[in-house]
Amino acid sequence: MSQQPTPGSSKRAPRKSKTNALAALQSHASQLSNDEGNSQDVTDDFFNGHSPIAVSPCLDLSSVKTSGPRNLPDHTLSRPFGIPQCPAFYPTSEEFKDPMAYIRSISEKAVPYGICKIVPPVGWKMPFVTNTETFRFKTRLQRLNSIEATSRAKVNFLEQLYRFHKQQGNPRVSVPTINHKPLDLWLLRKEVQSLGGYEAVTKNKKWGDLGAILGYRGIPGLSTQIKNSYTRIILPYEHFCERVRKSPALSSSPTVKTDPHLKTHTNIQSSNSRQSSLRYPSSPPSSPLTSSSSSLSEPDDGDSKERIRTRSETNCLQSCEICQKKNYEDQMLLCDGCDCGFHMFCLDPPLTSIPRGKWFCHTCLFETGGDFGFDEGEEHSLSSFQARDQEFRRRWWATHPPAHKSPPDLDDPTVTCVGNTVVTEHDVEHEFWRLVQSPNETVEIEYGADVHSTTHGSAMPTMETHPLEPASRDPWNLNNIPILSESLLRYIKSDISGMTVPWTYVGMIFSTFCWHNEDHYTYSINFQHWGETKTWYGIPGSDADKFEAAIKSEAPDLFEAQPDLLFQLVTLMNPKRLSAAGVRVYACNQRAGEFVITFPKAYHAGFNHGLNFNEAVNFALPDWLPYGRDCVQRYREHRKLPVFSHDELLVTITQQSQSIKTAQWLEASLQEMTERELGSRRAARAMGITERVEDDDRPEDQYQCLYCKVFCYLSQVTCHCKNEVVCVEHAKHLCNHPINQHVLRLRFSDADLHENLAKVSERAAIPGAWRAKFQRVLSESSVPQLRSLRALLAEGERINYPLPELASLRKCVSRANEWLDASNTFIIRKQSRKRSRRSRGRPSANEPTPPSFDDRDPGDRPDRTLDDLYALLREVETLGFDAPEIGALRTLAEQAELIKTKASALLKDDRAATDRDAFFNECDRLLMEASSVNVNLDEIHEVEKIVTRESLIKELEEKVDDTTITLEDIRNLLSRARACNLSEDNTYMKMLLARQHAGDDWEDRARHVLDQPFKTIEELDELSATDSNVPIDVSIYDRLMSARTKAKDFEKQRRFGPKPKVTEVMRFVARAEKDFSIPAVKDLRQTAEIALDLESRCEAILRNRYQHRDEVDIFEMMTKWRSYAREHLSVFSLPTFEKLDTQLTLHQKWLEDLPWYCQQHGAKHGQEILNDVVDSTRPEDDLPPNDEYFTCICNAPVRPPPPGTQSDAVQCDHCFARFHGECAANGGSCPFCDHRHWNGAINKGRNWHFCFLPQILLSAPEVTKNYCDAWKQLEIIVHRVDRLSSRPEYIPQVRHYMRKLYKIQFAVSPSREVSFGLDLAGLHRILAGQPAPVRMKKRRRAKFVFGQDIDKDWLDGTRCICRGRTPFLLHFPTVECEMCNRRYHIGCVFYPMDGSMGQILHRFLCPLCCIRKNRPYEYSEVRVKHFDNSDKDTYVNTTAMLETCSKDIIYKTLPPPYTQTLIVELIRYTSGSSEVVNCPPAPHSVLTPPLPRPPESGPSASHRLSHTPLPLPTPPTPVYELARQPSANGHHVPPPPPCSRILPATSPTFLSPHSGKKRKFADESPPPEARGSRSPKQTRRLPQTPILPPASVPARAMQQTLSPSLAMIVSPVDTEPSPRPASSVPYSGPTSSSQRPSNTPPVKPIKLVMPKNK
Repeated sequence: MSQQPTPGSSKRAPRKSKTNALAALQSHASQLSNDEGNSQDVTDDFFNGHSPIAVSPCLDLSSVKTSGPRNLPDHTLSRPFGIPQCPAFYPTSEEFKDPMAYIRSISEKAVPYGICKIVPPVGWKMPFVTNTETFRFKTRLQRLNSIEATSRAKVNFLEQLYRFHKQQGNPRVSVPTINHKPLDLWLLRKEVQSLGGYEAVTKNKKWGDLGAILGYRGIPGLSTQIKNSYTRIILPYEHFCERVRKSPALSSSPTVKTDPHLKTHTNIQSSNSRQSSLRYPSSPPSSPLTSSSSSLSEPDDGDSKERIRTRSETNCLQSCEICQKKNYEDQMLLCDGCDCGFHMFCLDPPLTSIPRGKWFCHTCLFETGGDFGFDEGEEHSLSSFQARDQEFRRRWWATHPPAHKSPPDLDDPTVTCVGNTVVTEHDVEHEFWRLVQSPNETVEIEYGADVHSTTHGSAMPTMETHPLEPASRDPWNLNNIPILSESLLRYIKSDISGMTVPWTYVGMIFSTFCWHNEDHYTYSINFQHWGETKTWYGIPGSDADKFEAAIKSEAPDLFEAQPDLLFQLVTLMNPKRLSAAGVRVYACNQRAGEFVITFPKAYHAGFNHGLNFNEAVNFALPDWLPYGRDCVQRYREHRKLPVFSHDELLVTITQQSQSIKTAQWLEASLQEMTERELGSRRAARAMGITERVEDDDRPEDQYQCLYCKVFCYLSQVTCHCKNEVVCVEHAKHLCNHPINQHVLRLRFSDADLHENLAKVSERAAIPGAWRAKFQRVLSESSVPQLRSLRALLAEGERINYPLPELASLRKCVSRANEWLDASNTFIIRKQSRKRSRRSRGRPSANEPTPPSFDDRDPGDRPDRTLDDLYALLREVETLGFDAPEIGALRTLAEQAELIKTKASALLKDDRAATDRDAFFNECDRLLMEASSVNVNLDEIHEVEKIVTRESLIKELEEKVDDTTITLEDIRNLLSRARACNLSEDNTYMKMLLARQHAGDDWEDRARHVLDQPFKTIEELDELSATDSNVPIDVSIYDRLMSARTKAKDFEKQRRFGPKPKVTEVMRFVARAEKDFSIPAVKDLRQTAEIALDLESRCEAILRNRYQHRDEVDIFEMMTKWRSYAREHLSVFSLPTFEKLDTQLTLHQKWLEDLPWYCQQHGAKHGQEILNDVVDSTRPEDDLPPNDEYFTCICNAPVRPPPPGTQSDAVQCDHCFARFHGECAANGGSCPFCDHRHWNGAINKGRNWHFCFLPQILLSAPEVTKNYCDAWKQLEIIVHRVDRLSSRPEYIPQVRHYMRKLYKIQFAVSPSREVSFGLDLAGLHRILAGQPAPVRMKKRRRAKFVFGQDIDKDWLDGTRCICRGRTPFLLHFPTVECEMCNRRYHIGCVFYPMDGSMGQILHRFLCPLCCIRKNRPYEYSEVRVKHFDNSDKDTYVNTTAMLETCSKDIIYKTLPPPYTQTLIVELIRYTSGSSEVVNCPPAPHSVLTPPLPRPPESGPSASHRLSHTPLPLPTPPTPVYELARQPSANGHHVPPPPPCSRILPATSPTFLSPHSGKKRKFADESPPPEARGSRSPKQTRRLPQTPILPPASVPARAMQQTLSPSLAMIVSPVDTEPSPRPASSVPYSGPTSSSQRPSNTPPVKPIKLVMPKNK
């Protein structure tokens, strides 16, 4: 029996037993000691002793069926047990659009079956959105042979029988066997009762007949054996039951009197068994029906001691349940089922001693087995449940293979291969019912039923979870079905899980849902998402009573103990036996993608053929309302909790839907509710209960009857002593107070109920009232008035309800309206058809006579003839309505006939020739009379022609020679003449035709000119001067003159004022040329386009966007532009050109300021100077040559002559330098020692000073900087000469630098007072006078062996950083190191490549050579990792090892890389030896910092690298660090010159003069940052302090990248040479850590060493 709430817990009913599965209580038989049934538990065999099943984390939907077959074989139409199929419907796509409409359309055919199947159209698919990996659900355990009503009734009876005999002291009573077959005691008792009972069977001698019924035949003494068995075993129990029912003592027991739903005692055994039940293994209920059992039970070992102990341990003063007294405690007997007390002497029959073993009271004895339900199973995922189902099916069919007469067709969609066994759907159905009815095979199945979608989510998409999925708005989506417009459940105010919110169901093979109908008898719709077949059985709602009677007669004991058994969904009955009982049963097989609909009150059940996933929800159509009311009444009788209030639903519908359609089907239910409620209130008033009306709704638990659980929405009986309420019918059950102290709480007053019903009834009666009025109009007259029919039609169309009569009425009125429209063409005459009342004669100038009967314009005369009028009169006789227009039309016909007669007489009259005036007057009078009759008469038309011809001739006599007449007038006259049949030979006709021809010719020419896109003034003038005798069209003439005036205006406006803007001129030209072709405007447009093009070219040049592709020099081209503009475009305002003109003037002045500019030829001879400068400033030539013969001032060695020849070389007496004779002839003295070569005493071709060049460079205008090659050459010269500003300190290097300066020829120094060449000459004389230095020992460099050194060349010839371990780099672009000649992939070494050209941009020195040369790698950071050190943050300090000549490997710890970083592996290291210097150190040795490789020589490269604006620092020295930073446009700024020296604050390192002897580059000295852990990238970013430039230098020029010399020239700091040997300028940048940016490394103090001045 389902669990009922306590009296104080009135709540909404759960969703039947679906919400909370009924508690699984072990059968009391399993608690009886020594009860050893031998029934076979198949579940234990399947799930014990086997290894676990492998389960995947999520369900593979490809392993399940997601669609069902549409065409099934014919043999599938027949079903087992002969059960007919329910109908299956296949809607079209159009029919499938509206679910409610389609279900309503098939209801008439499907309702007699109770259920039906709907197969969606092809192409429709509902997506499955459940997450199969996270979805979890609880199952219910189902023992199949315990579900069937007969089986469970049999077990309950035998258990009650066993308990009875045990309590009577007969524990060893045996089950009789007849012919070695156990006697079925339950069936025997059932058949005896069906035959009238024991006395009737004995009297009628039916015991032998019972033997045949029980299956015994041909056994001697059969009737005696059966009778004796019944008398010995069953009859005592029946006597006991009868005595209990008739006993006054037991019948007065509170337990008997109390409502069985509200028991005062609890079955202890059942409670304990529920808690102790286990999943696996679990024993089936003990059954005496096994073949090996011969006795009902075994004796219990318990004795009276336990009974006494139990009594003594209970609470004191235990009361007796029969006499309600607490005395005689030693005689108190406790029930082992409910723990209630009974005096032994109060029992009937009384007990004299305490029974041995367990003892049960009569209530627990009779209710044995009444607590049956499904146990709760395990929690599963879909994949684990699939694995369980597959394994169960495989083992089951392997041990129970079905027998087939012929092998099934494997192509049959109803056939499935399970392992090696072929199984059909019929096989599964037969096996299921066999297991349900088998007493000896207990199979336990799991079923994941009633999974709440509110908790686990619907398997269909919703607007909340999948708003973009179209299926979330599909009307067949089960989340939308309950809230569709025609579903009544949408009026329920809250969501009800399982009714308005779908539930999901996960089934396995043989899992079943028992016989039930839906909550409140609603419709239900079930959709299978995927999986195996689900078999449904349905019983139409009209057979519901037959079904209940049949199943109650099958197991009456069950329903006697549990009247609400069918509400619990735990009972099955074979459909074959139901059919035998006269119940109509139908079936269908639901497959994936199919819907099953159940109709109101239809009982249905079914089972699953395997794993499947279904989803279901309820809905209700208007025809459900009577069923819903019946269900509420049934719930009330069984005191079952309803799910919602039926009355509240009706009230809500009336409040939210005021349509007539709603009122039609709502009226009957609302009237029943109102009458029922008013009757209930009358009964309450008769009891004296006071009333109170409340206007607000209360929660449902505050208007639910405490007794019958019904929702009393409209009225409730309350009391001040408690919060619970009851209905009026159960008012006496509320409390102990007098009823007149209770209050009847009303939701609506009686007047409100009557008013609500009246409104609904009024709306419902509207269609009927209209039909009555319609019938009354038709019955009053056979030809009703049209206005009455129109009024009925208008009223019917305002009624929002389908009226069948409205269509025919609309058609009738429409035909009548069409007839009236046709008749009005005769009755009502248009104003334009009225003939002018003016008498014959000359018409006025502004009002010409209208051609009323012109053949070319028949619309100005009556449309309909007399025949048409008679046709209308004949038609109206068949339409059957009456209207005033019918009489008017008949009168009009008579008038038309009279006028026709008169006209015929006039046409035959001969007075036209004799008495013309009288004849024409009579004709006029007849025409006036005919004008009032709107009928087209041919005779009147002929009369009109006669009159019109006469008047036209008189008019032509006056107008034919009029020169003011227009072309339109001529045409009108001709039209009237032709209408009057005037002959073409008539004189007036000829004159009119001639004038019309001339006018048409002028009109054609004028239209041709006006239609041209471009009109000329000449053509317009020609057409405007037309002969006045030619008739013209006034509108065309006006257009012509307007165009001529506009063209003349444009011709005048082309002369602008002084200096107009080009854009204004172009706008004027566009307006003028839109319609006209004016030569002056064309010339103006051509000139303006040239000016506009010039402006755009000038703007492109000024913005540095001009792409010059001609061979002519761009400045020469701009000069031509200037000349052309001054000569031809001076009329326009050209602001951009004027700016360029100014720039060109400045450019020419700048060119003339160049020292090498030739005024005579206008040529710039800078290329030769540039070549010499570039050749003298190459970075690889910074160090003097190693060849001892390089002593001359030139760059060629002075080698001894070949044997036998004489050398022309000369030698300096002071420095012993040897010179070529040709070189010595230039000046006649040693250039190294003689200062006259450097102070200007000896004349040279380039006699200017370098200090002026930076100023000239900065003063260039923008157009010069952007396009002039001379400026680019000067820029390169200035920056390259800067490299010579450092002063060497020993003779080879002094001579080497003096060679460079000598080749350049012009003076190089920051000012005219300083001469680097002169300084070097003096230094040379000093050094040359010192003793020769001692030659150093050979230095042995350290040797590194990296992983790439021991690798072999890869397939593409590389020996790269990747070491050939990345296959996709094969044939990747490579670059070759110019030192070791190894090839590397450009991507592996981060080398930049021109993407558009695919070419190498710069020379390349590989990372390994940079490490060996102690140089930073230009394109990334390089770290060295020793192969024997596994610490990820420890790297080899190669810089320290090279500087200290360490014999051991020095390590350093570095942070993780934060930029592009290469890591190479060190395999082996060989230490080097430091060099020994025997000569004293040079007096001015300084550390030369590493320099980035300078840009490639050439104008284009240098030009591009010189336009990065950088701030100018206060001291000259820090600005050189800016040259290390890459410019914003991706190019490199020129490198800092050698004189820019950075000295560390601590531990200064002095290089020997010969330390770089074998270096290939000038920047091979070890970088200072290599000594620490700071990366090269960090050390390059030194902070700079910008200052304002001096006022004398333009700001744009100050933003160029400055060389040291240029910085000293333009810096506001005093850069004049000091008389001291050198000046130190301390760095004034930030020194404290608080002022330094967080990402900038600390800056060490630096000082600038200036060259000495002499």
